[in-house]
Amino acid sequence: MNKLIITTDLSKDRDLIIETGLTFARKLQAEVDLLAIINKGLDYIPADIGINFTDQWESRKYIAEQTLQEVKAKHPDLPINVVVMIGDPKEDIINYAIESKAAVIVMGTVGRTGLSHVVMGSTAEYIIRHSPIPVLVVPVRNEPH
Repeated sequence: MNKLIITTDLSKDRDLIIETGLTFARKLQAEVDLLAIINKGLDYIPADIGINFTDQWESRKYIAEQTLQEVKAKHPDLPINVVVMIGDPKEDIINYAIESKAAVIVMGTVGRTGLSHVVMGSTAEYIIRHSPIPVLVVPVRNEPH
């Protein structure tokens, strides 16, 4: 069976990326890994969700897992695995795709330009340039730059 990885940073545009990936998975009759890499390089103040965690990373991982489990529950027709880890998205997405023998990586791009692109970098751009596995990029902002 083919394996497709849908990776998301859980931003507001995640639904478009995930739904596009799931549609593609159905056409390929592929198993899906919903993958979120919590970027250890970014500071974060966890939301108050009524559960106390010992550190922000545990909190972020828990929230990501719950969010992706909800997506999985809405699509019982597909074999979906939820994978959440803490690390460097650029390297870890590629490494995970190689190790899991994925056929395709599906991800979004917000199309940052200017200073925000220089400061934040582009995970999608990096993965497109370095992945030995095909990458399907879902544009989440359709207006011209």
